[in-house]
Amino acid sequence: MILPILERDKINNDVPVFTLDVNQVALKAPSQRDPRMRGLAPLEYNYFELPKVELCVTPETDFEITQGISVNSLGARAYERFQKSQLFKNRPAGLTLSLVDYQANDLWLGISDILWSSVRQNQLTPNQRADVSQLFFHTIAGSTMSNAAFLTIDTNFHQHKVEIEREVGIYVLTPTEAWDRYHGSYDLYQPSDEEEFQLWQDQNKYFDRLRSEANRLVP
Repeated sequence: MILPILERDKINNDVPVFTLDVNQVALKAPSQRDPRMRGLAPLEYNYFELPKVELCVTPETDFEITQGISVNSLGARAYERFQKSQLFKNRPAGLTLSLVDYQANDLWLGISDILWSSVRQNQLTPNQRADVSQLFFHTIAGSTMSNAAFLTIDTNFHQHKVEIEREVGIYVLTPTEAWDRYHGSYDLYQPSDEEEFQLWQDQNKYFDRLRSEANRLVP
């Protein structure tokens, strides 16, 4: 992996575009991961080394979105936050949903009803709001593309995957399912075990550098 990772001007919509659940962080070595996570290593390799896929992680913004905001306005606030994110801006025009306030609010409430139909909006826990926030982001950024998917092993998302696909046009897959579905049709590269392990080691070194720099800057 070449460090530092270079910025890319635009998302390449001609390759598979995956949004990772914030919990899809590869803390364990590839050989020690849950079988549902085994596909993450080759996807990361195709992103960092080639690149033949696009990967991004949903921003954790549920606290900023919901702080002091009426439940009926959460979608508009979320949409405003996501418009400010660099990942959102870097997607080519026409690939992201263009919403007015009431549409964004309806989308937020609709996603919430899919994921947590038995819970009132003002009773959602922080983790439940985070789930709504993540799927809201991917819907805005990826629902117009047939080669896009939201990657997670979270049981609640997978329990509602059929409804999510039907209502908002989003594929919910595990990293392994995504690899199995896309690697053949997009001629993705299958890295060796050694290449996967080396990439994981490079990532750990990079994270160590980031932590070191962050600690150095703390007064």
